[in-house]
Amino acid sequence: MTTRSNDHLKNGYYGKARTHEGFTLTEVLVSSAILAFLILILLGMGDGASKVWRDGEGRREALRELRASLQIITEDLHSAVITTNSDSLDIRKSEQEGSPGLFFLVSHPADRRHSEIKGDLCAAGYFLAADPKEKGCTNLYRFHASGEPVSKALEEDSLQELYDKASPDNTATTELLARNIVSLQIRPLPEQGTPPELLKVTLSAINTRTARLIASDPKAGERNGRLLREGLQRSTAIVHLPPCREGVSLP
Repeated sequence: MTTRSNDHLKNGYYGKARTHEGFTLTEVLVSSAILAFLILILLGMGDGASKVWRDGEGRREALRELRASLQIITEDLHSAVITTNSDSLDIRKSEQEGSPGLFFLVSHPADRRHSEIKGDLCAAGYFLAADPKEKGCTNLYRFHASGEPVSKALEEDSLQELYDKASPDNTATTELLARNIVSLQIRPLPEQGTPPELLKVTLSAINTRTARLIASDPKAGERNGRLLREGLQRSTAIVHLPPCREGVSLP
C-alpha cells in the first residue's frame, strides 16, 4: 500500500513537473516570426492610414487656397469699372502676352477704400508667375494700384504700361495671393461679346508636398504627370460683370 502510494505520488510529481517545462527553441522562433509578421502588418496599416490622411489634407489645403482666391477675385470683379476702352478689362491668355492674367479697373466699396487715396478708382489684376524663392513652383499674385498712378495712366491712355508693372519683385503693387497654382483660365461669356457679360474664372492647384516633389525632378515627366492627376484640385466661379460705361474719370 505504501509502495503504491509512493509510486503514485512520484508519478504525479514528475507529471506535474513535465507540464511546467519551458518552450522549445522551435516554438520560440515560430512565435517570434508570427509576432514580427503581425507588427509589420500593423505598421503597414498605420502607414497606409497616414498616407490617406496626408493626401486628404493636401487636397483640402489646395481647395482652401482656391476658394479663398476665387472669393477675392469675385469681389473685385463685382466692383469692376468696364468702359468702352478695351484696356479697362485686359484678359491675357496667349503666350505672346506673357503669363495668363486678368487686369481691370475697379471702384471699391466705401468700406474697402483707404482715406489717403485720391479718388475711388483703382487698377487690379491677377496673374501667374514663378515663385522667386521656391524653384519650380508657380503662384497666383494680385496686383493693385490706386491714386496718382491710376489717374496718370487714364489721362495718358497708358493703362497697359501700368499693368506691366505687376511683378512678384514689385512688392509695392503686387502681393502673393495663393501658392502652387497650376493654371488660371479666364473665359468670357459669351466669347464674342465686347465687353463680355460674364467671366468664367477657373483655378487649378496642387498642395505644397506635391509641388515640391514635382520641382525636385522636373524631367520625370511620367511621374510628375501622375502626381498632377492625383493631386490636382480645380475650382470655378462665374461672375456677372457690371454694365459697360462710356467713359470714366477721376475727381
